[in-house]
Amino acid sequence: MSNSAIELETKGRRWLLWSFILCPCHLPWTLAVLMAVSGGTFLGAALREHIWIAGAVVTTAWIAGTAYGFRLIRLAEKSGGACSVRVPT
Repeated sequence: MSNSAIELETKGRRWLLWSFILCPCHLPWTLAVLMAVSGGTFLGAALREHIWIAGAVVTTAWIAGTAYGFRLIRLAEKSGGACSVRVPT
């Protein structure tokens, strides 16, 4: 198992972890936190006025991050570095 394959898998898992936060099932919480943090600023006003666009952007970021994380893990598997899965015999 090479170091670059391990790094690819680790990076892929990080992408999946951070993308999990942006998952559409967490969208109400994500938008609430974003609006609370950016309240009183231009970003907060834009979020309040364009909540559907903000939701679409967060969902798109989730899709892109999840796809990239799985891509990195697949690359690690191809190079022989991903964690192996035992098959019962």
